[in-house]
This record gives sequence, structure tokens and C-alpha cells, in this order.
Amino acid sequence: MSTVFLTTVGTSLLGNIARAGIGKENTSEIREYIHQDPAKASAETNSLSHILAEGDRVELLHSDTEDGRWCAEWVATYLHEKGFPTELFKVQGLAYEAKGFVDYGLRQFVQLLAGRIRQTRREGHSAAINATGGFKAEIAYATALGLVFKVPVYYIHERFGDIVTLPPSPFGWENNLIAWNTDFFDWIDAELRPTAEVRSRVGGLPTEISLLLEEMPDGYTVLSPLGQAYLEAFRGELEQAQIIPIYLAPKAKRTWEGLEPATKERYRKLLERLRLPNRAASSELKSGGGEALGFPKGRTDERVFYAEKEGALYVFALTHHGPEYERMCQEGFYWRDYSPQDFTLLDG
Repeated sequence: MSTVFLTTVGTSLLGNIARAGIGKENTSEIREYIHQDPAKASAETNSLSHILAEGDRVELLHSDTEDGRWCAEWVATYLHEKGFPTELFKVQGLAYEAKGFVDYGLRQFVQLLAGRIRQTRREGHSAAINATGGFKAEIAYATALGLVFKVPVYYIHERFGDIVTLPPSPFGWENNLIAWNTDFFDWIDAELRPTAEVRSRVGGLPTEISLLLEEMPDGYTVLSPLGQAYLEAFRGELEQAQIIPIYLAPKAKRTWEGLEPATKERYRKLLERLRLPNRAASSELKSGGGEALGFPKGRTDERVFYAEKEGALYVFALTHHGPEYERMCQEGFYWRDYSPQDFTLLDG
């Protein structure tokens, strides 16, 4: 499987040609300079020369500056001439101005990088992050995204010859804070929200959410770059998890078909969360036993009973927290009462 290397781009090439006495307008000299010693030419060509293999592609994420674009174009030219397909992506707002950089540019960078990881996976390729070039804060958030998306991160300084590899983390990250408050996170991510409105809405939510927010001096509150990274990682997990099939038992199917649109939407979101890898931590098996788990425990009014089998999820009942749910917990559900033909695949 080929790998797409998502590469942050800085301006080391510009400084290096200046020290070599080459002007920006001397295109033939610049091309010769890069090809003669790519390890010396720039941080990006140095790192990529260590990690690229036949069949790989490169995506260059550059700042919203003339210098950043200029350096990215030259790196892309070199890579094309070496036979590696390369695309350029500009990070809106990622510039030297401190206010625009912190309040907007870094969040745009996180959104763009996360979106490219997700698109790469949709296309059936492996993603890797080459966090060698760019601003230091940019490199830090690229590394954080690598951890939560479980993709390898590479780094090399242009003055050193050894590349540092941060492999995909074997540990998952806890997404419950976002998973059970998606309405709020989708709401605040959709557009700029006045701080007073955000404070009012977040008042009844877990206090940890405030750690992922940033109050701006112009009276708005937005997700911090780290909050944006976690939200994008959650969206990536949720998207990948939807390939897991869900089958409805006759009782669950009848309930599903009789739901009002608003109620059905709440159950649809609940079933989306059920597909997430950490569902067992939010499930419960009460004293009645049986072979189905109740999901979720203590979070929402809507509840389901499900079991896993051969990579699929089988839902026995859709119910609500209350007496009926408690009764079903006591009675339990058993495979012996069902045949495979009893279950219907849930569309979507």
C-alpha cells in the first residue's frame, strides 16, 4: 500500500539559497542547488529523501505567506522531477501575525491536516505526517494529530542526518467527552459564537469542555487548536466506525420504523456511537444476565440492547431509561431465541 506523506513546509530553502549566494530569481541555479544536495537544500527535501519510497505521494501544507508558497513550489518541483506526485495546500491564516496565527491559523492548520488524513484513508492509502518544516507550534500540533489519529510522525532537522520516527500509538484516546456532547461541539465549530452565548450553553455540560475552548479578544469563543484536533480525530473515528454493520431484531425493527423523525434522529446518533471502538466501556450487563449489553449506561434517555458477533452488531431492542429498560436488564436477551434470518440490516 502506498503512503501519502503530509508534509509541513517552512522557509529553510529560502535561507539556505541566500547563504549560498543564490537569488530568488535564479531558477536554474536554485534547481541545480536542490538536486545537487537535497539533504542540504531544505528541511523538507532532507527529510523526504529519507522516507519516500516508490509509489508514495506527497502533500505539502504551506503557510499563508508568499515565502511559504515559494518554498513549497520549489519542493514540489523537485519531487515531481524525482517522480513523486505532489500537491500543495495553503493553510488559510497561517501567517506571521501573532493574532491571526493563534486565533485562526493554527485551527485552520489542524482542520486541513485532519481532513487530509481522513481523505487519504478514504482513498485506501496509508497516511504519515512529516512534521519537519514550518512553525514550531505547527509542528507540535501535527505531532498531536499523529497521536490521536494513530499515524506515524517523522521529524528531522536540516542540520542532522538521523530521522526521528514517532510510531502510531498503541493506546486509544478517550473520546467520551466529545462523543456524548457532539451537539455542542458541532454547534461551536459551525460558526463564530459570542462568548456570552457559549458560556450559557456550556454551563450545564462537563467542566472539562472549557479546557478545549478559547475566548478571543473580539468577544467570540472558539475551539482551541487542541480542541479542534480532538474534534477532528473523533470525526475521523466516527467515520471509520460506520462500516460496522448493525442488524435489528424484529422488536427493534418495529420500534425503529414507528419512531417520529426527531426521536429516530436521536437513536440514529446513538447507533453511530455504538459503532465506536470503546462501546464496551459505556455498556452494562445487569443481574438478569443474558447475552446482550445495555448501552449506554447513565448518559441518555435512549437505550439499546446489543451483542457483537463476527464483526457485526446485533440490536435486540430500542428502549428508554426507566422501568422497561430495567425489566429488560433483568430478563436478558439470548441468541437461542433468534435465528440469523430474524435480523434485518439497518440502512445507513
